[in-house]
Amino acid sequence: MFWPPWTIRLAPPEGIHARALAPVLAALLLIPDSRTSLDQAAGLIGDVIDGTEVSRLLQEVDDLPQWPDIATALDRLADYLGANSTPIDYGRRRLLDYTGLLPHDRWLEICRHTGTPPGTGRRERIARSQLFQRLSGLPAESAPDDLGGPDSAEFRATSLRFTALQTPELAHALQQEALNFLASHHIHDEPMTWQPPATLLAGLSLPGPDPAHVDLPRLHQLVRERQHPVQHAAQVLGTTVEAIRHVLDEHPAPAPPLTKSTARAAGRIRQQARQAIPAERFTRLYLDEHRSLQQIATLTGFSRRVLTGLAKEYGIPLREGPKDYKRRGTVERAWLIEQYVHRRRTLPDLAREAGMSTANMARWAKTHNVPLRPRGGSSHSQVLRAIDQASRAPSILRPALGGQGASERLSRFAAASPYPSLGAAASGLGLNTFTLVAQINRIERELGGPLLVRAERGRPMTLTPLGKKVLKAIRKMQDNTMP
Repeated sequence: MFWPPWTIRLAPPEGIHARALAPVLAALLLIPDSRTSLDQAAGLIGDVIDGTEVSRLLQEVDDLPQWPDIATALDRLADYLGANSTPIDYGRRRLLDYTGLLPHDRWLEICRHTGTPPGTGRRERIARSQLFQRLSGLPAESAPDDLGGPDSAEFRATSLRFTALQTPELAHALQQEALNFLASHHIHDEPMTWQPPATLLAGLSLPGPDPAHVDLPRLHQLVRERQHPVQHAAQVLGTTVEAIRHVLDEHPAPAPPLTKSTARAAGRIRQQARQAIPAERFTRLYLDEHRSLQQIATLTGFSRRVLTGLAKEYGIPLREGPKDYKRRGTVERAWLIEQYVHRRRTLPDLAREAGMSTANMARWAKTHNVPLRPRGGSSHSQVLRAIDQASRAPSILRPALGGQGASERLSRFAAASPYPSLGAAASGLGLNTFTLVAQINRIERELGGPLLVRAERGRPMTLTPLGKKVLKAIRKMQDNTMP
């Protein structure tokens, strides 16, 4: 309902809760350089607040000594949004059907992969409501009932503790789940979240703290020490609970050291991993097929931490990632040249390993003056074979046979069609869910319509009429090309 880093800076530490102020700021953002009234602005942002409440809280903000700078911040933000496009279509996000977000089985799978205790149900509801809030831009209270949104002060307090106990591995898995959810709704060109640059606030005296000034190592130490870690850390570091929560969302604290019981459990998991992924298989997946640790984790069900330990045990050197990996979005030039130029890895593969979008990785290549390979760099013979195959294929398939890897995409669609969901198909076929969804989305765009009715809770995935025709044509093409 308003970007968290901005809400934190514009909300006073006492008197007005940031959660209550966020929709007011969103409404006020619609006022500059317009004739929009408070009632109209409140209506434009939904039913979360009315014009009377906007007016009441506006009067309280107007009494703050920092009000002139708050107004300046909103003016600057309005000008910035008027002059620049945003990478997220928030209107489209608000209209998505979120009932299939983070199904129970998927939550349990994520917990197994990341070594996270699944809890009794409340922790799952918290994760689901937080994903809804981040994806939709709406308050968590607006989540559909079956998502299990916050229903009490106790739930919100538990949510704070969940934020403190979240690990980088769990945060990464939930972010990937959110991107997969967007891809299942044919949204594959948007980041999970976005916020306007904080540089617009430069030189302003604002009532709230700057999250960038929080001592991150000290924060990570504090949140592992107390029963109410977020409140404790805010008090010790002299900032607000909202600022601490935002920093932990962006930079989760590493998991605490193992106790004797957790060490025994970890030992059992390591033994299971040795049996499922012996040294020969690990070598083939990681070195020969050049898969990332995250891709192997998705394929095998073991966390990246377990896989890292196995690699060390097997004497397999791990590829060096960006040296400033902990600083979100930073890529070293030497690493990029080694992986992209010398090892011939793709930008999407590198982007997944670094936790960023492909477009962002391409921007780093431009920054470091690393020339990008031309798209679709097939050899001449490959191109001729592709043209010949397309000319002999059923006419319904020809629009989807023009790009590199077209046959593989069609084969994967055919192989995925009997499964109850794309997630189950990806798991059964040993593929990354996001990759499979993106490839099927591309086929649907090329063939001009949906091929699958996506699975929903209690209803498996099914083929559309077009999907049935395409599947039949793929089978016919495959039969004709068999020796």
